[in-house]
Amino acid sequence: MVLLKTPKIPQACMVDNHVISITNIRNGESICYSLAFIKGHIHTKNQNRCHFNENLEGKLVLHHLNPNDSLMSVSDWVILGTEFKCLINLHRGDNDLIFEYCGTKLKWSIRYCPRRTVFRVMPIYIICKGHNGEFQAPNGEENTIQSACRRIAVGCKLIQCLTAEKLDESGFGRKTFQLENDLNTQAAECTVFHSQLPVEQARRLSPEELWEHLGRELMMSPLGNNNRKFVAFLSCTRYIPNGKKPGTYEEILSLMEGHVALGGGGLAIFGTGCLHTWPRCVEEVVPRFLNVTPVDTQCLMDDSCFRGTYGGCFSTTLGSVCHELGHTFDLGHTEGSIMGRGFDNLNLVFTVHTKNDNEKLDKETNKRVSSAASKASAHHATVSFTKVLNVSYRAPSPIRKPINKFNRTPDSPKRKLSFTDLSIRSSQESIASDTVDESQTISELSEDLTYWTKSCATILAFHRWFNSEAPQNKSINLTFDNATWFNSEAPQNKSINLTFDNATKTLSSSAGVCVVELRDSSGLVVTTWQPQRCSSFQLPPGSIGRQVTSLVAEDSVGNFVKQTLSA
Repeated sequence: MVLLKTPKIPQACMVDNHVISITNIRNGESICYSLAFIKGHIHTKNQNRCHFNENLEGKLVLHHLNPNDSLMSVSDWVILGTEFKCLINLHRGDNDLIFEYCGTKLKWSIRYCPRRTVFRVMPIYIICKGHNGEFQAPNGEENTIQSACRRIAVGCKLIQCLTAEKLDESGFGRKTFQLENDLNTQAAECTVFHSQLPVEQARRLSPEELWEHLGRELMMSPLGNNNRKFVAFLSCTRYIPNGKKPGTYEEILSLMEGHVALGGGGLAIFGTGCLHTWPRCVEEVVPRFLNVTPVDTQCLMDDSCFRGTYGGCFSTTLGSVCHELGHTFDLGHTEGSIMGRGFDNLNLVFTVHTKNDNEKLDKETNKRVSSAASKASAHHATVSFTKVLNVSYRAPSPIRKPINKFNRTPDSPKRKLSFTDLSIRSSQESIASDTVDESQTISELSEDLTYWTKSCATILAFHRWFNSEAPQNKSINLTFDNATWFNSEAPQNKSINLTFDNATKTLSSSAGVCVVELRDSSGLVVTTWQPQRCSSFQLPPGSIGRQVTSLVAEDSVGNFVKQTLSA
């Protein structure tokens, strides 16, 4: 961890004139991840005026103490419109924090205690044979293997933290996945993997071929483990400009070699064309999000959803990793949210903005991405894989890329899909239908424009990778299907099974069915229900429309059913 110099504390009010309040995390709360996100407000008492800062804008000083009251670090955080947001690396056990502003102090405590589980996510930096491991970066930006690993480690912690915060906002508490280093303190925060795939060949392969080849290689290596998912980054990604400024994302992709952004089963894998925009330490997170340096497309890839800035690239590519990692946790595509195109605004989660920032950011280059038009025009290659590789099979077949609504060409037909969220209130006969209106602004769903849909949040909340219960039967049955990854894990409790009767279209589980989704051929969720742990759930008549091709369901102990359907 990088320790900052003790900030110079500004002159303070002569009296205790302020109130510091934490709004998102309780005093003494225990969390299972090491990067804590803390937000709150500062107000003056009894509508008094601050004698030194009338607008309550400035810096909040955060002191981090160990259990012996020894100072570990001091950092300062911007206050805008009374609001502040902080990030702090926690050590295991109790962490004592002191927030200080204008003479007022608030003591707070957070406990970091990883869950007891065998399931974890391992960040990986893949270096192909013949490559030196240095990622593409502008002059003056550190691009060593060590720098790549530091950036990847910080990014994965941000996603781990974001996932917990957004599940908490959905009412499920701060559940999230565990990183390798959470469960094994001797493990690196990012592991370097030397692939036997020659760099020249890697740069010629399609994203799907890279995903399959490197996934096989990882699973056949000593790192391969059925209890481990990989979030991997490919060092040899290269942007080769042709002297013309690319006008579309398709043109940008045509100039890329070794670029990939795919996730599913046990692997989410990404190129490193924008890794240079990522922070190397927690103290760099906010400055990197706010970096409005224009991307020089004559030299570097612009993956910013047309914002054209380094900060935009960081926000969009970090969001893309969150999206693809979601596929490894069995999430499908959605019309909105993180699993749709709602992953570009992660910068708004971790930075503070005033009420007037909507207009201000529209005028600046590092603007928000919230309009339907901007998202529809932004092409981003995301493919949902829902199957897990069987490495023992020797006759691979080519992966067939699903039709992806985000990859639609201008001539492709567009169709209006209604997203119906049906909730079981008390019995199967009592079904309330909540249709998400696409005209509804995302800001009405989340102030920072970043959220999980109810269905996605439910899947994650009951997922084995998000809960403490370790499987009683550690053996996992891997089956092969068209060279893609298919996960048919043994249930945690042999006496509990989630089954689907195709004849009666009924799901059954003694643990209770928690979520049911109908998806189309691209993995897009068309209809979803959240039964309140009903022991059985029958699909309503007529619910399987022509666009529906599959059913995905989960029960309360994390058992899944994935079933191909026909109308």
